Amino acid sequence: MKPDIIQEVCPVCGSSELYLEAGGYTGKIYHCKNCDYIGALIVEADGEMAKAIREDYEQKNKSS
Repeated sequence: MKPDIIQEVCPVCGSSELYLEAGGYTGKIYHCKNCDYIGALIVEADGEMAKAIREDYEQKNKSS
């Protein structure tokens, strides 16, 4: 069985389009290019979990 590839994704929208906003003594702060999330929390997810986060984000945006 092939191991799942783990990637760092945004906890809000599930995008892997993250970049490091700041780092150093204060810790790492990430910025999502897709939803403009800025924060220290990111999710290490396999493809299935990232897809579930994206689908939830899209569903919430449709109802807004």
